[in-house]
Amino acid sequence: MQPKRALPTVMWWLGYGGLVPFFALTVALLLGMDVPLLESVRLDWWLAAYAALILSFLGAVHWGVALGMQDTLNESELGKLLLFSVVPSVLAWFALLLPIQWALFVLAGLVVFAYVVDALLLFDKLSSSYGKMRLHLTVIVALLLVAAGVAVQ
Repeated sequence: MQPKRALPTVMWWLGYGGLVPFFALTVALLLGMDVPLLESVRLDWWLAAYAALILSFLGAVHWGVALGMQDTLNESELGKLLLFSVVPSVLAWFALLLPIQWALFVLAGLVVFAYVVDALLLFDKLSSSYGKMRLHLTVIVALLLVAAGVAVQ
């Protein structure tokens, strides 16, 4: 088995850059601020929608790994990856049907759940740097979503 390459720099930039909306929206909610030109927008729902999109992306990583490794995976591994490729988006969509405070809390839990599943199904197939980056991003996003959930009480 060949050693896994380190993640390209652009992945680090995009991964951590994806935190900007989480930080900006959570800080605005915590401070009760309006965003210029968006005064009539529900920032809490924007944050929840962004979190749901990110969860869909995290599921899609499983689909990509399944496609890229389909010749080397057994049927059970392939089935688990494909199943979990759609689970985060479906659960996140259901979370968006909840009252906003609960939606933010559930989305925080789903982000952690996605990390746990990735640790079980993906991390051994990918660069160890990916698992490290995901751990950092998961902790930060989950904490920001919980803080936002507290802010919208």
